[in-house]
Amino acid sequence: MSQSPPPSDPAREYLAHASDLLTQTVFASLIGGSAFLAFCLLRFSWPDVYAPRTRLLFAAPTRLGKTLLGWISMTLGTRDYDLLYSCGLDSLLVLRLFKMLAALCTTAALVGLFVVVPLKVLLDDSYPAGTSLYRRLSTAALGSEHPLVVHFGCAYVFTALVYFYFARFAYQALALRWHYLLRLRHTRPARSIMVTGIPAELATEGALKRHFESHAGACRLGSVEAVEIVPRIAKLGVVVRRRERLLRAIEETVALVLGNPCTAVGYDREHLVALLTTHHTLDSPSGVSDAHAEALQLLRLWSLPRFKTARGERRLAYILGELLPTLRKFHHADGVVGEARRHWFASYDGRAERSSSVGFVTFGDAASAHLAAQSFTFAQPFQLRTELAPEPRDVYWDNAALPLSNRMVRGAVALATYALMLVYWLTMAFLVSTLVSIDSLKGYFPQLPELADRNKWLRGLFQYTTPTFVLSVMNSMVPYFLTWMAQASGLQSRSMIQGSVLRRYFGFLIANVLLIFTVSRTVLTDYEKWVENPALIPKLFATNLPKAAPFFMDYIILFALGYYPLQLLQFGSIMPAMLRRLVCHTPRQFADSLRPNSIDWAYILPQPMLVFVIAATYSSLAPLIFVLAAVYYVIAYVVTKYLVYYVYARQFETAGEFIIPVLKLLTGSLWHYYCLIIGLCALNGAIGYVILLFPLLWVNWYLLSTVSSQFYEDARYLPLGLLSTTTSPTLDGNSSIRPIWQGSQATIATESGAATRPSHATSTDYLLPHVLPTRLGDFVDSSERPSTWFGKLWWLAKSRVHWAWALVFSKIYIDPQSRPSIFYQLDLLNDDPEQDTRAELTLGQDQRQARSEPDEFTDFGQSPTSLLDGVLDEGLAFYEHPYLVSSLPQLWLPMAKASL
Repeated sequence: MSQSPPPSDPAREYLAHASDLLTQTVFASLIGGSAFLAFCLLRFSWPDVYAPRTRLLFAAPTRLGKTLLGWISMTLGTRDYDLLYSCGLDSLLVLRLFKMLAALCTTAALVGLFVVVPLKVLLDDSYPAGTSLYRRLSTAALGSEHPLVVHFGCAYVFTALVYFYFARFAYQALALRWHYLLRLRHTRPARSIMVTGIPAELATEGALKRHFESHAGACRLGSVEAVEIVPRIAKLGVVVRRRERLLRAIEETVALVLGNPCTAVGYDREHLVALLTTHHTLDSPSGVSDAHAEALQLLRLWSLPRFKTARGERRLAYILGELLPTLRKFHHADGVVGEARRHWFASYDGRAERSSSVGFVTFGDAASAHLAAQSFTFAQPFQLRTELAPEPRDVYWDNAALPLSNRMVRGAVALATYALMLVYWLTMAFLVSTLVSIDSLKGYFPQLPELADRNKWLRGLFQYTTPTFVLSVMNSMVPYFLTWMAQASGLQSRSMIQGSVLRRYFGFLIANVLLIFTVSRTVLTDYEKWVENPALIPKLFATNLPKAAPFFMDYIILFALGYYPLQLLQFGSIMPAMLRRLVCHTPRQFADSLRPNSIDWAYILPQPMLVFVIAATYSSLAPLIFVLAAVYYVIAYVVTKYLVYYVYARQFETAGEFIIPVLKLLTGSLWHYYCLIIGLCALNGAIGYVILLFPLLWVNWYLLSTVSSQFYEDARYLPLGLLSTTTSPTLDGNSSIRPIWQGSQATIATESGAATRPSHATSTDYLLPHVLPTRLGDFVDSSERPSTWFGKLWWLAKSRVHWAWALVFSKIYIDPQSRPSIFYQLDLLNDDPEQDTRAELTLGQDQRQARSEPDEFTDFGQSPTSLLDGVLDEGLAFYEHPYLVSSLPQLWLPMAKASL
């Protein structure tokens, strides 16, 4: 019988860690299991709440099944092509990122459990005599810094795995993005550039057009179709927003009088709208126009029964008396907006003083736009800088006209504010992590340490679950502050704001979760030692870092088994929407409460990225962490895929432009792992290992500085070879598809004589009809089925294996340079002049998607004003300033009960 280890034996400590791991798993499973079961039941009662995108009239997902767990198989069975068509390339690449990370963690877990752990058990001679094999395995799997040779070898193996998976995923992302951009090359955003720092001599539309057509002629740019310089119209925006507030006040008043839906006999919604929208005149002796007087009479006639009593009559008279001034103010604001718009275009003569230093230039073809975006066409630094234009919905118009100097000052102030916020928040996190510890709570509850020692569940609750929960709640508030700060810093597009928030939130999580907790554990555990001898601080950190591994394992478990099932319930968005729906009156309010929530990857991606950093940091110290990370990414993939396909709506599309920067951030995060391993080797005197590990630092630096920059440029722009190659063989080798250049216009000549032409479609969501047989659909999903019974059985077995494989590994890998015919065949199938003409008559697929099936409270007749206050989202389709040209919200009165 083996002898029990002494109290100071690490084996006893790691056995306690294994028990705490089980405790945390039970806690997280109880939370997540309850949320999961509640979601499976509630989605039957509230389908419009938990699957709002099924109500969409265009590109709606497949209706979910009626079984309790049927939504899981339907979510996993959703084809990538359907996701691309319905949700966009951003969503598809994020899901593929989760699959890649799950595959990476699975591979690393197999290496860790079957190679690293046995080697640590065999080579580690620091165990006391008589330690059992189970205790040795537990110690090696849950966190041990010995032996150093294993950590040294694991550093190279893990680095090779990461670079292999990242490089493979980056090439796949590039192939998909190029497919996507090639399909959209005729749309207006694909042919436009954004110009900042326009000098005074070029600050007119005519001068800017002449500059790109003549002065930049050496670059062989094509003709310029349109130039829009962002005007200075901040005062008009104040009136537009005031007009919307008054419009909503009128709608609420009418809904309060009539109810929604209105049950009155003879209720004529259109007639009442016409009366109320008639502009007020003072021809009537009473100061009330005839149209408004008739509208008031109809409101009294159709009012709710509660206004028919004597007390109700007085209440109704007061309400209608308050309505008249609101109507006058609304018509005044509406008249000011209309007059300002007419005066602007009637009197506009291209004067520079009416324009800002920012503009948009649209060329006749995408190749010219890509050339201009990568060229220097002006000799002065920081002037006339060009980049590919974001789509109109992506432009953050509140900052669009800001000059460079203003944006630089705002950016400096925002950076200083972020630094102060980081210091303040990290200090608060440090204090909170100490206050919720058992040592701190024993001053208030003296019996707590004794109870925790006797009850492993209570110990796990206070030692791991409570700090993790408190940190998660604190961290959840940070993105909102970062978003406000990014908007105030002067960033000119929503994608730039999203990228800024994503980077800073990711850095904040690393500092707050990965570093602060380790520091607090070191300070609290060895306070007296490092105060008496500060020289011991590096040694104490090296000793305590491995001991923090169980906490981070519990952190991953809580988010995998607890957080993501809670995400299905969507408490953060549904509960406010449900409460808001209880006080909704107008059709606009009901529509806003029922519309799908917008998705923001800056809020979603940093946490999964942090899990990768944690797993990488403790990869060799605690190999079991990769098993937990793989489970985390599998659950994250399923839940996120469901939310993206059935719940979330996108406000804009970047075509996956942010994925390569995300990979760069993940690659850079390996520095934490390298510094930890080098520090452990240095503190243990293994200088040879330290020297041999320095090449990893150089490789990582080279990837971040050179390789990632090349990938970033490749992802940002389309290769000109794919846009302007003069000969393009088909799949069978025949040269039947040839782009022919005529000035700035490119046409694709085919054997049948069909040709394409540039389109003025204004939204990058104009991608593909749902049933168009495209090569892209074939590459994303292949569904050829044999006809014989044996072939069907073989195909079924093979498809199941392929389906399971596809859950882990992506299915697209295309090298456009070695197989250019793929892209040109795609062009032939997709270039349809009639289709481009139809696209000119639409305002973008996502704006049409916002139209949902009507119900008794709303008909979803107007889009929301979520992108720019005072202007409908469906009006954000041009590079002209929305306050000048876009659609304004109109009066939206209660529904008629009889009309349904």
